[in-house]
Amino acid sequence: MKKFSMLLAIAMLLCLGACGTGIESPTETQTTSEKTTTTEATATIVATAFPEMTSDEILEEIFQPAIEMYTYLETGGFSNDWEDRFEYYDEENNRHIYTRVTDPRFPSIVAVEAAAREIFSEELAQRFLSLTSLIEKDGKLYTADRSRGGYLTLESIRIESQSKNKIIYRLYAVSWPDEPDEPVINEEYSYTRELINGNWVFTVFPTEWI
Repeated sequence: MKKFSMLLAIAMLLCLGACGTGIESPTETQTTSEKTTTTEATATIVATAFPEMTSDEILEEIFQPAIEMYTYLETGGFSNDWEDRFEYYDEENNRHIYTRVTDPRFPSIVAVEAAAREIFSEELAQRFLSLTSLIEKDGKLYTADRSRGGYLTLESIRIESQSKNKIIYRLYAVSWPDEPDEPVINEEYSYTRELINGNWVFTVFPTEWI
């Protein structure tokens, strides 16, 4: 009888081992719950940090200030006082006309440099600042206007991808021909903004169409 009881107990143990107890591991359940909570929290942070924006809103709030700043640096097209100007001749005897910058945001070269670094990464800011023709004279800032006409117009912008610290935009533009019988060309450009030292700046900024 004792032998039969022992065999029965062994059989029951083997059955339980093969079929499982049906009770989940508390540690495993807790880990799964923590993972779910973390994922939901991350998704909430991303959604809050990047609210949906229309193409017009992206252009007005993000791209317009950047395009404006680049244009100022590349063409010298700051708002200016034509009455307050002077002429300058370079080493090749080319004549340049400098006019006083009237935009109160830019009283000095240092102010222009700081504004550029608020929008562009350090690498891009240095590259774009090297294009400027700014001179300080008698405590005033002067610029040589090198404005030029453009043949591209912006059609739309959309967010291509985004994460907590990086956004890639796709910009669509139209290139208009010089001659009426030439075709209109649709062009696309990719721009990147990244969160660097707590500030969103452009790290990729194509300028061919500007």
